[in-house]
This record gives sequence, structure tokens and C-alpha cells, in this order.
Amino acid sequence: MAKTDPALIAGAATGELARGSLRLVDAIAISVSVIAPGMAMLLNVTGVAAVSGGSTPLAFLLGGIACLALAFVVIGFTRRMAAAGYAYTYTSRSLGKDAGFMAGWLYFFGFICFVPMTMSGVGYLAADLLHLNPKLWILFFFIGMALFLVLSTIKIRFTTRVQIVVGVVTVAIILIVDVVTTAKGGSNGQALSAFSFSHSLKGGFSGVFYGIILGVTSYIGFETAADFGEETSKPRRNIPIAIIVATGFVVIFYLWTTYSIDIGFGVNNGAKFGADPIALKTTATTYVGPWLGTLVEIGGMCAAFIVCVACATAAARTLFSMGREGVLPAAFGRTHPRFKTPVNATLAVTAVSIVMALVMGYPLSDPAFGQPFSNYYFWATVGTLLIIVVYILVCIGGIRFFWQTRDTRRWNPIAHVAVPVIGAVVFAAAWYGSVHPTPPGILKWTPFVAVVWLVIGLGVLAWLRVRRPQSVAMIGSILGEEGGRDAAVLDR
Repeated sequence: MAKTDPALIAGAATGELARGSLRLVDAIAISVSVIAPGMAMLLNVTGVAAVSGGSTPLAFLLGGIACLALAFVVIGFTRRMAAAGYAYTYTSRSLGKDAGFMAGWLYFFGFICFVPMTMSGVGYLAADLLHLNPKLWILFFFIGMALFLVLSTIKIRFTTRVQIVVGVVTVAIILIVDVVTTAKGGSNGQALSAFSFSHSLKGGFSGVFYGIILGVTSYIGFETAADFGEETSKPRRNIPIAIIVATGFVVIFYLWTTYSIDIGFGVNNGAKFGADPIALKTTATTYVGPWLGTLVEIGGMCAAFIVCVACATAAARTLFSMGREGVLPAAFGRTHPRFKTPVNATLAVTAVSIVMALVMGYPLSDPAFGQPFSNYYFWATVGTLLIIVVYILVCIGGIRFFWQTRDTRRWNPIAHVAVPVIGAVVFAAAWYGSVHPTPPGILKWTPFVAVVWLVIGLGVLAWLRVRRPQSVAMIGSILGEEGGRDAAVLDR
């Protein structure tokens, strides 16, 4: 790989993030908040159960294995370099600038997809809690978007403090459900068969792997602390710790929670489980009481809002990174003069998200899902399909990165080849399972939307190579903290 000319870096957009403003606890809060356990367990689990049935915990287990493998790869990168827009930077420095651009292109739009998805969830839950007409979800959607814009523009440390409070409270509420339901043995006692393919509603393997797509959606974000590499103090130490803590915690938490919901309904009642849009609330109400069911729904709504903010900030920072390096409009690479946040990129994410929500919520709404859930499941699936491709690229890039830097680490084929391969294979299986057999209703169009966005990205990349080769040379060149020999090897 050719070494980047320092003059090009000097000529990049001059926006600068608030370096060192985040501590370890903030980095952990960011990752956990994007994972949003409260929202994922309240809203995503039903989507998985609709196809995986009583085998839903297995879908989350397989998704968790893939994410643990990816976490290992991301940590391998973050110990040597830190940047805003980790996927974009790490892929460009391991697989080349073309792959890096495509990773950033898919990643930022994937996370933008999660903004209308999560805010639609906020709108639905707010209307349900207030016993209002479900059609009023759009009112709460706009209220939430206005509040999100404020939180995304002010100092990022304040935002992470809100995230960690919401995260701790919602997790504590769900743990009560898990403890009580498990202790009571659910409806028919303990059932380890929940972790087998035998209770899938769509034919064993295919049902579970189709369910993994929303299972992976629930894990997406465990690595998001890496996007804040330039704003985190001691990033090559704190970001790996944040990723380890977030990933390890959420895998255990998800397995326990999906298991408790599963036995709460009964592993042989997967169809009933999958038909309940808020199965966690039902479980809480049944085994603890209506008061806890209400708290679960309130927690899920707050978590959905917080994850919306976190996903938007992750998307905005990738736009910022790409704008700063000149591969997207330079305006995206500028920050707020006072708060040092990527305000232009945030405004762009907000505007695009609103349009996406209105289009899918009204003219293209599927009666089978309803307006808010048409938004929720459609954009969740599109976003996850895009992010999964990025995850596969990062896993493959990790293999090359570990090999290129083998003289500076204790390289071995198990840790540095087999683990990334496991991650890439499971993610690929989830992608395949989400398109074959054909998904129901509007979801059948999600792979086409993902492919169209990929093709547009290839076209933009081709145009950049012809018209703005200096911008292509900048891809992945700006790091918040560089790790000596490992990063230098990638520039040769």
C-alpha cells in the first residue's frame, strides 16, 4: 500500500473532534447504549421468534459467537490505532482504500437505517403506554427526532451520561424478569432444548439462520466505542476494554433473557411467542406483575430513544471521517465551533432519517406489520444486511492485518485466522438465511435495497478514482492515535 503524502492530510477538511473528552466508562456506555438491551429484548426478540420459534435463544447464541469473533478482530486493530469511523479506517488500512471506502459507505448508511427504525419504536411504545391511537406514533417520532438533534449536537460526554443511566436502569428491570421467570421454571419447567434447532418454526436450520438477522441486529453496536477513538482518552487501552465488557455482558444477558421469555411461553409455543409484539412485557406481567410489565415497556422506549441517538452519532462520525478525508463533501468534515461535534453530518443524518421514516411509514407501509413496525422491521433488516457485509470485511481484513503485523505480536493460526473466519462464516450464513427463502411482505425488498446501495457506492468510488484521485489517496489516512510499527507496516 502506498504511503499517504502528509501534504494531503494537511489539505483535508480541518474539523476536529473533542479529543480525550471521553473516559473508559463513557466508551462502555456508548457500546452498551447502541446495543440497547432494553429495546432489543422488548422489540427485536419477537421478530426472531416469528421464524425461530422456541429455538430463539439458539439464534442469539450463534449471533453472539460471530460478534465475539468480530470483537477480537476489532480489539486487534484498536490496540494499534484509533480513529473516527473505525470500520472505514481499519478496512482501508488492511484490505485497501477501495474496500475501506465501501466499508464506510455501507456502514454509515446501515446505521442511518437504524435511526428511523428505533425512533419508530419510540413512537409506537409512547402511544401504547399513553393508550393513544397507534397512528399517533408519528407525532412522538418527530418529538423524539427534535430531542435527538439537541443531544447529538451538545457535548458528547453529557450524552453518554444519559445513555449509561438509561442502560443501567433498563437492564436492572429486565434482570428481575429473568430471575423470577427462571426461578419459577416458566410455564413447563427448564428446557435446554431451547438451544437446539428442534423448535424452529421455519424448518430447523433455515428458521434459525433467518432469525439470526434480527439477532445480529440486537448485537450491532458492541464495537461502536471504536468509532469514538479520537474522542476517547487513552483509546488504545480504553476502547478494547469497553468492547470486551460490552460484548461479554450482552451475550450472557441476551441468552438469559431470551431463554426466560422462551420458557415463559413454553418452548413448544413458539408461534404464540412470535405473534406477541412485546413478548418481554407479557412475560414480566405474567410472572411478576403488571407494574413490572409497564416498567419494561417504559425502559424499552427510553432504550430505543438512546440507541437512536447512539446510532446517529456513529453514522455521523463515519460521515465526518469520510468528509474530512475528501471522499464525501467536505462540509461533513466540519465540527461545531463550540461543542466540537460533527454538526453538519448530524443534520444530514437527521434529514435522511425523517424522509426514510415517512416513505416506509406511509406510502410503502405493509398492513401485515402496521406503520411503525413496517419502519422498524424494514430498516432493521436493510441496516443489518449492510452492516453484516462490513463485519465480514473487517474479519477478513483482520486476518491480513494480523499477518502483516506478525513480527510485533504472538501470531498463531487459531487466534488470528480461525477466529476471524468463524465470525465471517456465521455472518455470511445469517445474510444468506435472510434472503433464502424469500422473506415475507415488504421484507422481500430489503436485499435489493442493500444491493442497490452497494452498487451506488461502487459507482461513486469509480467516479472518485477518475475525477478526484487525491481524495482516494486520503482514505483511512487520519488516525486519532497511532500505534507505531503496526500502523507503519500498513503504509508500506
